[in-house]
Amino acid sequence: MKLKHLFLFAFIFILFGSCKQKSSEENTSVTNTVTINQDNLTQNQKAIKIADTIMYIANVKNPDPEAYYMDDWLGGIKTQLLADKIFDAVYAKKLKAYDYITGEEMTIEDVKNLENEYNRKDIGQILFTEDWYFDEKELKIYKQVNSIMLAYFRYDEEGNLLGNKSGIRVYFNGTKPMRGAQDY
Repeated sequence: MKLKHLFLFAFIFILFGSCKQKSSEENTSVTNTVTINQDNLTQNQKAIKIADTIMYIANVKNPDPEAYYMDDWLGGIKTQLLADKIFDAVYAKKLKAYDYITGEEMTIEDVKNLENEYNRKDIGQILFTEDWYFDEKELKIYKQVNSIMLAYFRYDEEGNLLGNKSGIRVYFNGTKPMRGAQDY
């Protein structure tokens, strides 16, 4: 039953988070090429954008101890390290934190209040917003992460998973903040 609730919540989360209002000026031509992070590129320095603002949730913590195979899938993830670096950057004002639901910028006090209520060790999912690129000459795919939202797993008194709670959302690569999930 716990797993059923988790998948239902993840589905709803994806449904509300993945809607994107299309611009009337949106160019769908696959002949557009872009220049991306030079460290990721090969000799021809170009790639075709194949996904614009794609969003998905990744489990970064096994929500069901009986699903032992998930531990293998999550083998190398360093969620605590990522969370520490993100929160350090927010507190140092190098990154701005946003509320995933409202889309509003959070104050440092808001972030501290969230951290008083939830523990970083309970971060169980990350919502990624990315652009994907395909280098047709080198036959390689590159991803550029434009934002992440850290979501906490919530548990009852007996340690049973109840669902998750959205945490902070941060943006990278000069990406402009998106609307909050409540607006979709």
